[in-house]
Formats: sequence, structure tokens, C-alpha cells
Amino acid sequence: MEILPTLTGYFNNNLVGFFVTTGEQQVKATKEVKEILGILEEHALGEKKFFGGNNIRLADLAFGWIACLLETMEEAAGVKVLEADSFPRLQEWIKNFNEIPAIKESLHDRNELLTHFKRRREHFVSSAAS
Repeated sequence: MEILPTLTGYFNNNLVGFFVTTGEQQVKATKEVKEILGILEEHALGEKKFFGGNNIRLADLAFGWIACLLETMEEAAGVKVLEADSFPRLQEWIKNFNEIPAIKESLHDRNELLTHFKRRREHFVSSAAS
């Protein structure tokens, strides 16, 4: 589990690259995120149901935003980062995580999230262009 604190900070700091960039920068950032997802799936999640084993733990909560927000961020940015055929165990973890009653109850409306993320992306992209 030593890899989790390092990965959490690295991943959380580097994931937004695909969301805040365009063109070649976005292509590069998307590739980097996919590499990190591969490490996360292989070395942190492995064959477990949750990062901590059979029960949800702190690491699951630290990466929980992936389960709750990443798909909407992908749609707002027009890219696909977490592909089911490339990351089947992460997809299963997302399903398991989102089925936890406390998580399920706190999920935001997808359309509201999409509207929010589209506005945020527009802001980031226009700020970078000026």
C-alpha cells in the first residue's frame, strides 16, 4: 500500500491536464493519465474489490472522485480517458464504489455536473489562450 499516498497526490495533480488543455497538449495529457490509470489499476487496485480489500477504505475515498466525476469531465473535454476495455478492474471498482449507499445518496445530478464542467473547461481553455 506504500504506492497509494504517492499515487494519490501525483494522480490527482496530473489528471486535470486533459481537461484544461486542447490540441497536442490534450493528446499528451490524455496519454499520461491513461498511463497513471494503468499503474493505479495494476499496482494499487490489483484484483481487489476496493483499494483496501473487500471493504471501502481511505484510499477509495481519495480516488472516489474518479468514480463520481471522471466520466462527466471526459464528456465535457471531448476525450475518453477511462476506457472499459483498457481498464476493466477500474470500471468494476467504479461500479462497486458508486453502489455504496452513502456514496450513491451523495452523487450529484449528471446534467448539472456536465453543465458545470463545460463552463469550467471553457474558462480554463479561454484563460490559457489569452
